[in-house]
Amino acid sequence: METQASKLTDECAWELYDRGFTIIPLGSPFETPPPYFVNKRFDGNKEKAQQEWPKQARVPWAKFQKATPTLEDMDYWTASYPRANWAIVTGARVIVVDADSEEAVQFMESGVVGRTPWKVKTGKGKHFYYAVNPNVEIRNSVNSHSKIDIRGQGGYVVAPGSTHANGNRYEWEYDASWVVESIDDLPCLSEEDLQAIQQFNGRNVLSKTQARADSPKTSTEPEFTGNLGFSTADYQPKASGEAVSEGSRNHSAVSLTGQYIASGMDLRTIKQMLDTWNAGNSPPLDPSELNTCIASTILTHLRKHPHDVIPVQPSPPEPSKATNLALPDSGGMPGHLYDIPGVLGEIVQFANQTARRKQPALAVQSALALGSVVCGRYYKTDKGNFSSLYFLNIAKSASGKEHCKDVVEQILEASGYGRLISGSGYTSSGALFSELLHEPNHISIIDEFGKYLEGSQHKMNPHKAEAITRLVEAWSKCGSSLYPPVYSTMGMSKQAAEEMRKRCIKHPALTLLALTTPGTFYGALSPELVKDGFLGRFIVMESQLKRQVSSDPGLIEVPENITKWVATIRENLAGNLTSHMPPENKPAQNILVFEESALQRLKALDQEIIQKMDELEQYGIEVLLGRTREKAMRIALILALSVDPFAETITRQVTDWAVDYVTYFDYALVQSVIKKVGGSSFETLLKSCEEALRLAGNKGLTKREMARHPNFSKLDPRQEEAIFKTFLNRGLAQLLSLKTSGRPRQAWVHYTLVENAGGPE
Repeated sequence: METQASKLTDECAWELYDRGFTIIPLGSPFETPPPYFVNKRFDGNKEKAQQEWPKQARVPWAKFQKATPTLEDMDYWTASYPRANWAIVTGARVIVVDADSEEAVQFMESGVVGRTPWKVKTGKGKHFYYAVNPNVEIRNSVNSHSKIDIRGQGGYVVAPGSTHANGNRYEWEYDASWVVESIDDLPCLSEEDLQAIQQFNGRNVLSKTQARADSPKTSTEPEFTGNLGFSTADYQPKASGEAVSEGSRNHSAVSLTGQYIASGMDLRTIKQMLDTWNAGNSPPLDPSELNTCIASTILTHLRKHPHDVIPVQPSPPEPSKATNLALPDSGGMPGHLYDIPGVLGEIVQFANQTARRKQPALAVQSALALGSVVCGRYYKTDKGNFSSLYFLNIAKSASGKEHCKDVVEQILEASGYGRLISGSGYTSSGALFSELLHEPNHISIIDEFGKYLEGSQHKMNPHKAEAITRLVEAWSKCGSSLYPPVYSTMGMSKQAAEEMRKRCIKHPALTLLALTTPGTFYGALSPELVKDGFLGRFIVMESQLKRQVSSDPGLIEVPENITKWVATIRENLAGNLTSHMPPENKPAQNILVFEESALQRLKALDQEIIQKMDELEQYGIEVLLGRTREKAMRIALILALSVDPFAETITRQVTDWAVDYVTYFDYALVQSVIKKVGGSSFETLLKSCEEALRLAGNKGLTKREMARHPNFSKLDPRQEEAIFKTFLNRGLAQLLSLKTSGRPRQAWVHYTLVENAGGPE
């Protein structure tokens, strides 16, 4: 069985690449170093080579100190080295401090050097990540005698997700209290920070400014002078706040200011406190000199702690507000997307409060799905958009993804609208039409959606494939009518035949909430499902949260404010005395008008999407963004009613949220499909067969072994011939005659392993 440590690392590589890091592939502790590395670098010492190979760049990487790898580079590397360690190139966007011992880690975390929220646990210590300081040039500084190394221009560090030669994993450590969305938001190292690190390493090195000063000092220890005119050599204990005499006023002012900053005071309060203190001094500092002390101390603090914010004046107390920003992240979703405007935000909070395993991003999807079905069929925008949407939640098994189903069902039942809940999926197109005829506005929650997709592609189960086709059609028919298939009326009475011909669903309002695991979903995902537009109709959220220990939240009733909102939305149906309108009748609808500023945002989105679709044509997946604008407009409609169930307009504010939400997940989906699904059925088969050869190692696979391997056995003769021709034409594999103790072994070997396998046939 494959160990946890030796699993594929290509996903880690793509995640780092997507976050803006420049990465390159390294060796792996789970493979034997190549002969050239053992012989040329270590004179044949295999043990030493094995220790160093996991840190060795396996591609020429000098150009990537200034250039970012292309998607083609990444595709090639992740395909060629699926179990490699990976490195982050430093100097261009990120600086990394490498503390390689417990003592060094304690120093870095002591506060002497500015803190950072991104750290990585390494084989022996930790890496501390900082943004590049445009005012301080930091080159790579590595020394075998150093306790702490600085990785800057011309260097790289082993990336999280990799494995140390001693078996320890490189793992992220995030400071949850510090919201950082990108590398550029990280704090920078200052000259003072660098000086402190050098001193810790035993080298008292002056900063550039100090080094230029022509000083005749003979002391072995340099004296550092601040910008307030007093020497650090005369540093005294913290000021107590008592009045002081001339000679110690500046120091006390600086000390008190620092203490007040640390306590969280605002600038106005600090100034008032210092003025009061200064009035008791004998004599008091000149006001301008006192202001200089305060300002200089604050500027020094902000240089060392660029993440801090010192408010000008006290903030007025804010009313209590539902917020989900303090909850665990689900893989980098921007913080503001956890806070849905209006009552839906309260639904998110309820979902998180009642979850045994919290999945904040999935809770957001649950709230939107509930809003989608509650507002369905009877509300639309002045541009003809309805609220019906398809949601797909991807998360590991036993990680809490099932809770979203419970939340939606619990709220609908508590509100008296349990009839809007349909069964779990549709076995055929006929089943879909039957359910819509029974309830034209409903939600279907499909668990194990990956297996559902897999079944739809089976040759022996064409009915599910037809259901998929009808689901695609239903999504687009919210504003018109959906007609069931025409069946033979032979043997029916005239009246029955006439009734069948009249059947239709006007303004069908179907909401889907699908749940699946990554393995089953991507295993079942085919290029056809991408190209026919089915996948592009979903808002796909893939959680990156690890499995959590289950908690017991107890029984929590649905808040009355939520059930009242559901009832208000359903009872406010335009022109309807009842909230249930037969499917063949066209219901009157409340129309909400987009504000002009909201339309401007949507126009900008349209231009952005067109440009991105042009770029995606090379992959044949531009259709994935074909519905992005429509999805954003549908969510904006839901949000407007979430804020005000009697709303008549859709504001720029809710439109901005909707656009941000949809584009974030649609763009993430595009990247996942590029990495995991070929542009055609043949490319998908080719990837799976190449992966099988790579995993087979330098022994390769014989034709007999391929016949028993699931990746090859499913090929028909024409596909098999095309696969082998492509292997040769693209240089992906070779047929080799491998020496054995008996007859030579005729096997196909992956190109990365040919050198160690034997001679070509």
